[in-house]
Amino acid sequence: MDTRAFLERANLLLNQGRPKEAEAWAKKALAEEPEDDFALSVLARCYLNGKEYDKGIETAQRAISIDPENSHYYYLLGYGYYHKSDRLTASSFLHKAIELNPYYAEYYGLLSFVYLDEEYYDLALQKANEGLAIDAENITCLNARSRAQNKLHLTEEAIATMQDTLSKDPDNEFTHVTIGWNYLEKGKHKEARHHFREALRIAPSHHNAKVGLKEALKSKIPPYRWLLQFSFWLKGKGKTFRWVFVISIYLGIRIVAAIGKENPQFETIAMIAAGCYFVFIATSWIIGPLANVFLLFHKDGKHALDHSEKWNAIAFIICVFSGILIMCLTYFFTGKDQADHLVICGFIVLSLCIPAGHMDYPVRLKKNSFSQWIAISMIALALMATVFTLAVLPFPEIFFVSYFLLFIVYTWTKAF
Repeated sequence: MDTRAFLERANLLLNQGRPKEAEAWAKKALAEEPEDDFALSVLARCYLNGKEYDKGIETAQRAISIDPENSHYYYLLGYGYYHKSDRLTASSFLHKAIELNPYYAEYYGLLSFVYLDEEYYDLALQKANEGLAIDAENITCLNARSRAQNKLHLTEEAIATMQDTLSKDPDNEFTHVTIGWNYLEKGKHKEARHHFREALRIAPSHHNAKVGLKEALKSKIPPYRWLLQFSFWLKGKGKTFRWVFVISIYLGIRIVAAIGKENPQFETIAMIAAGCYFVFIATSWIIGPLANVFLLFHKDGKHALDHSEKWNAIAFIICVFSGILIMCLTYFFTGKDQADHLVICGFIVLSLCIPAGHMDYPVRLKKNSFSQWIAISMIALALMATVFTLAVLPFPEIFFVSYFLLFIVYTWTKAF
């Protein structure tokens, strides 16, 4: 069997969604011809389809070193960097692919998705339309156009694009995922669930379909649904608006509180405004892990949660009940200092449900994000505060103060 036959077999397996098996055949071809740039590109596709993005990028670069004028190899690099969330690099390679071959619609479709993620919705729509001018039935471009139209509030056009896309390929999981997210952004979580389930029926391991189904199931909880719609609205306004909005709300609350202090007649209004702000912030922090708790006991949701999210839900429950239990112990202590310490300690453990409900699991001691390190430190401080309080050891206040300072740092770090 010659190398062409090996590569045909690899391509067939890739089209069937079996990248690991395809990889073996691509490597057989390369064993015969190590400098075959096309064989390298097939191997790169195997790695990329198997989510081994670093290997895929490295292999595509080897193919480019042999044939630097092949547009497809730059597209592979763009695809790899896009899935690594390095959208600036992805964009540069996709522009290079288009420069070398401006008549291939798929390049425009992926570039449109890059612009969608960067929130450049007008550019995303423009690139999707440019791709469709080349190939009116390109599924990637149709999906990108539908997403862009939805973001630009061109509702009727987005629906028409969705219907057109689905009629061309009713069993395309990518299309069902796009339609699902469009419905979810419009607050139609039941319709969204249907399309996400269809996508998972066609491709059971599709990541975005799993994420979408989780969001749609969580939207059964009204506060979560409202916050999700608010986040969609806020994200659609752009990055600058989000910063201005958050800072304006914070400054507005501070101004109202200051006016309330100086003018007793406005004190009630100030208290209501501050209370609403506190409830909104508290709800936004706990609703995510609380929704994971809901899914943990849901017949469909428990299968949609990944390992980390299941532990988010479990840790959230443990912290809430442990914190309440510790505060309840105050009834068995007559010493005021000890009772006060137990209440503070219980409140600390209760508040720990926020970092414990958002951090990554399993917990490891290397290669963590800054917020993950803070969450780990907060857990350690909460444990020390509990031990010192229950064992009546001196100076538990050191851990109390350290914990609350880290809590402030954590909330601002996660917010921005």
